[in-house]
Amino acid sequence: MPPKPSPSSNPGPTIPCEQCGYSNEPERVYCHNCGSKLDRSLLPKAESKAVEHPEKVRKRVEKMTNPRAGWFWHEVKTLFKVVFFSALLAAAVDFGWPPEDLPDTSKKPDEIRLVSSDMMEALGSPTPARVSFSDADINQYLKQKMNKPQDTMIPGVQLAQAYVACKPGVLHIFEEFSAFGLPTYARIDFKLTVKDGKFTTNIVGAAFGRLSIDPQLMQYAGAQQTVDYPFGTLWTTLQRERKQMDKIQSITVGDGRIDLVSKGAEPGR
Repeated sequence: MPPKPSPSSNPGPTIPCEQCGYSNEPERVYCHNCGSKLDRSLLPKAESKAVEHPEKVRKRVEKMTNPRAGWFWHEVKTLFKVVFFSALLAAAVDFGWPPEDLPDTSKKPDEIRLVSSDMMEALGSPTPARVSFSDADINQYLKQKMNKPQDTMIPGVQLAQAYVACKPGVLHIFEEFSAFGLPTYARIDFKLTVKDGKFTTNIVGAAFGRLSIDPQLMQYAGAQQTVDYPFGTLWTTLQRERKQMDKIQSITVGDGRIDLVSKGAEPGR
């Protein structure tokens, strides 16, 4: 008859002896009853506990014992998020508002100039001829030229109208778009010159709505591509007028007006 298992005040896993069947305490190597070597692999394996990194334990304990620790950086991060999203919201609002300096074209000029005819007459003169146009003259001409909305390269966006505003040395060109029925605006500022007999433009400013764009950023992105993207439809509409500018000898942008001097028609033409 096999011996009874030894009593234990702390019941738990035991190692049964394969020779006599005696239940030994888990710390024994040899059977307490017959002295045979015990197979310790019969013990149930203890569940492995993940060891937490000491630094992580320290931070967790510090946070529990001192909840105000690290409050400064928390406040800095919160402030940064508030400023960032506030600036993003402000940019979105500025993008949707019309520019503050958008020309008022509601009033018609006292005398409607035949801009196209006056320009052709100056260019056809055998000698250099001077011709001047006011903002109102040019805007009235653009209104007649663009008598209906025109599709752009962006689906759902149409070019509704274009305006100019002449300031000393700088020509401001505005575009009004209809983006899915909502009005949006773009502006680009040019310095116009004639160098070596060729008409040239230099970008000195730009904006979408009331959101100003740094000219250096536009130059970095590629000035021609940057201009053609929002203004491509307008340039296509004014293709003839752009070619005419190559026949200009000098150009002066003043306050509310632009003065042109033609080169004079070539003999035989």
